[in-house]
Amino acid sequence: MSSRFYLHLLIVLVSLVSTQALHAATRTIKFAWKASPSAEVVGYKIFWGTGSHNYQNVRDVKNVLTTSLTLSETKYYVAVTAYSMTANSWFSNEVIVPPL
Repeated sequence: MSSRFYLHLLIVLVSLVSTQALHAATRTIKFAWKASPSAEVVGYKIFWGTGSHNYQNVRDVKNVLTTSLTLSETKYYVAVTAYSMTANSWFSNEVIVPPL
């Protein structure tokens, strides 16, 4: 991937809402990031999991710059990538969502 496609993403933890459901606490976290300056970017993917750089989940959010995740009370690690028609960027800086 070309260096101009290098992605500077800033994930911002926007809101944290806790709810109680079926004996397990959950919370909805909203994430937002800056668009890539590259005209090649057609979308973004958000990755999350319970281990650092070990993401068990991925969501393709297309060309949207925000998304919300409903997470349990466990500690989570979250990162975003941008993608073009032919390639993916490196992961953004990892954000840690602490346990409840």
